Amino acid sequence: MSRTRKNSRRQNTSVRKERTWWENRKLKKKGVELSAELRYMLKRFGNGRKPLFYWPWEPKGLTLSSHDTDRITLHLKSWQEALAAKEDLEPVTTHMEELVRELKSYRRNAIASFVKSVLLAASVALFFRAFIFEPFRIPSGSMIPTLQVGDYIYVNKSAYGIRVPFTDHPPKQFAQWSLPTRGDIIVFIEPLKNSEDWIKRVVGLPGDVIRFHNRTIYIKKGGKGKFEPVATKKLEEECSYMDKNEKLGEDWHPGKPCDIYEEKIGKHTYKVIYDKYPRPLPSGWPDTWKVPSGCVFVMGDNRDNSEDSRFLMKDNKAAPCIPLVNIKGKAEFIWLSLGHNGPRWKRMFTGIR
Repeated sequence: MSRTRKNSRRQNTSVRKERTWWENRKLKKKGVELSAELRYMLKRFGNGRKPLFYWPWEPKGLTLSSHDTDRITLHLKSWQEALAAKEDLEPVTTHMEELVRELKSYRRNAIASFVKSVLLAASVALFFRAFIFEPFRIPSGSMIPTLQVGDYIYVNKSAYGIRVPFTDHPPKQFAQWSLPTRGDIIVFIEPLKNSEDWIKRVVGLPGDVIRFHNRTIYIKKGGKGKFEPVATKKLEEECSYMDKNEKLGEDWHPGKPCDIYEEKIGKHTYKVIYDKYPRPLPSGWPDTWKVPSGCVFVMGDNRDNSEDSRFLMKDNKAAPCIPLVNIKGKAEFIWLSLGHNGPRWKRMFTGIR
């Protein structure tokens, strides 16, 4: 008996060697697909089991008898043994193919498999967009030079907490485990109309008092002690950029003549720009703001061309508050950048400071 089996294996091996590597690979792939089909039948209909629901093309009450269940189990076992022993896979593959053909009523439907794959992919994408990362496109130049018009970024939606998905008016927060830090770039829902997303840099935290004077930010942390200036240094660099404002329907145009500065808040070091010839603010415009509890104070890096906490008004009074619950997440990295002359390759897949 053992000699016969050895001879059989030797014969099978010789047959296998006559095939090309590619033919053996195709045979193994076919066997894997057939075994997956049999496992599906076993899981869905095995031992008289009735599924929770039947597809429209499946006869109601369709189940596998114990005899067919045993046959499937035996074929799957033979397949695994042939793989482990590195025997010729053609005989067991042929037997599995015959069994699958015989039990064709129990086979997976191509439409059902496609629908299942689409639903699974959509569910994963929806989960990531709702809780992990969301893409965002920069529509205006308020964050130049850090972010350029046409940058496509990913926002980490779990950086500070989790919001209930698709509740933007007003947003609802499920859990919060940290506050933004000074210098973080955040995406948030504009607080006065709750109608659009903005992206700015956090300058003040709840309780801070912020003063902005002569291109320098002063912070009284927690509203206590003295104002401390943010480290600011003018750079002797050429300051030029291309701007565009999709919200106002503006096409690409050269930015205004500007000066470039370097600022440092906490662990964040970044560049900001100011117009060489800024528009004068109305007389009596505030230069000091108290950040309410549950809010942050934000500014754009293009300081003279940014609508931010400095300019938010409600009932003719300063309303610098960006509620924490309005924050959608932290800007993490640029994955695509399209300028007026085409792709900006050096900006792609770079982190945001």
